[in-house]
Amino acid sequence: MEKPPEQPVRKRSQVPLEVREQKLSPRPSFWPIVLALTMVIAFIGVMASSLILFGVGVVLTIVAIIGWMLEKR
Repeated sequence: MEKPPEQPVRKRSQVPLEVREQKLSPRPSFWPIVLALTMVIAFIGVMASSLILFGVGVVLTIVAIIGWMLEKR
């Protein structure tokens, strides 16, 4: 049995490699400060024993968390 002739090895064309620098830091956002302020409102409601102020703070905190999570990158 004869072995089939070997194909010549083709060299890959040289592709220039590019090094791209990427920024890994997040873009500026106002959501962290909104979240902090809404949590302060909720804590003031707890300290003042105001159920209405606490409820408003909790609802606004949830809105701030959702807004921050849905923010486009």
